[in-house]
Amino acid sequence: MTPRLRSALLALVPLAAGACSKEVVCSADQTVYQGQCLSLSSDPRNCGSPGLACAEGQSCSGGSCCSGTQCSPAIYVACFDGDQVRGATASLELVGAPVQVDSGPIAFARVGTALWVANSESNTLDELGLGLAAPVSSVVIPQSGSFSDLEYLGAVGGLLYASNDAVGSIVVVDPAQGMPVGEIQLGATSYPQGIAFAGTTTAYVALNGSDAVAVLDLTQQAVTKTIDLSALASPGARAMPARLLLRGTRLYVTLWNLVPATFAPGGNGLLAVVDTTTQSLALPTALDLGPGCQDPAGIALRGSTLYVTCGFFEYDSTTVTGGGIVPVDVSGTTPAVMAPVPTPGAAPGAITFCGDLAFVGDRVSGNVLRFDPAAGAIAAKGELCVPSTGSSEYVADVTCGE
Repeated sequence: MTPRLRSALLALVPLAAGACSKEVVCSADQTVYQGQCLSLSSDPRNCGSPGLACAEGQSCSGGSCCSGTQCSPAIYVACFDGDQVRGATASLELVGAPVQVDSGPIAFARVGTALWVANSESNTLDELGLGLAAPVSSVVIPQSGSFSDLEYLGAVGGLLYASNDAVGSIVVVDPAQGMPVGEIQLGATSYPQGIAFAGTTTAYVALNGSDAVAVLDLTQQAVTKTIDLSALASPGARAMPARLLLRGTRLYVTLWNLVPATFAPGGNGLLAVVDTTTQSLALPTALDLGPGCQDPAGIALRGSTLYVTCGFFEYDSTTVTGGGIVPVDVSGTTPAVMAPVPTPGAAPGAITFCGDLAFVGDRVSGNVLRFDPAAGAIAAKGELCVPSTGSSEYVADVTCGE
């Protein structure tokens, strides 16, 4: 082999290696380093730069290692029973003083940099001040009679959409005007819960009381179709859809699958799959999430894996059955349910990913669980919603810090 030919072949080696390597695509808040996605602003193992680890007990906030009140909140939690919103570090240490809001904070949503919280029992929306300061504005949602029950809050196109469960409608709020600007009627016993948006013109709403998903035209503020899920429930049970997540053209819907007379599990937790191109079921049957999942609650996506939170408990009880986090691989045509990550004594509910880690609210206590999907395990637990003497607490929602 001549020196010239050898040089030419060597020159092709990096090109060939590059052609065979798989491109790593990270989210906007992550950095590619040696083929991995790193969250340098929040990962205490890689804080500010790859390989720079914080000391034990410290958090990473804004790319700097910090402790306690020196940190900016990595997460905010809605403490339902205490009527408070609290901030915490990624290490689940409380940051700053609690912020008092209206009664029963249950769900967060952001419009630009503004953080809003829906208060279930007072039928109001509060805008929190920057840096977790006291509310700077409040919007009253119309109600019928004395019963109030907001269940979910979403935002798209600069508007807020609140599930008014007691009335059976989605209330549209313009935060710039500080007032409702529309209402989409869904039926008095539809009991709307989660909302998923497809751009700024279409939304999907879980109708817990109607065992269906409503398709909304946001421009016209009207229902265009209802997708029936009732046949997916176990015999003797009702589907009772709760939360939704849209990935591509597929909509994933958690189903409580409970017996209506007793509200006890009628079978394992279920996951419905809807094809949004046809606005019909993509699979004829629901995905069975297994005995380790009763009464599924929250749903979140990381990469091509869904994570469904589960756990059944009777009213006024803290005894949990079927509690855990169930990964579902949705990379293929047929989703694959994987082994659950058990959460003994906890009934995981709201789940959100902040960088590489997920933070999960417990529905039977004031605890937040930190879930590491790479390890497939609960990495830490902290009581962030602290109950007053003789009372209980419930972490209704969790969202990432600023």
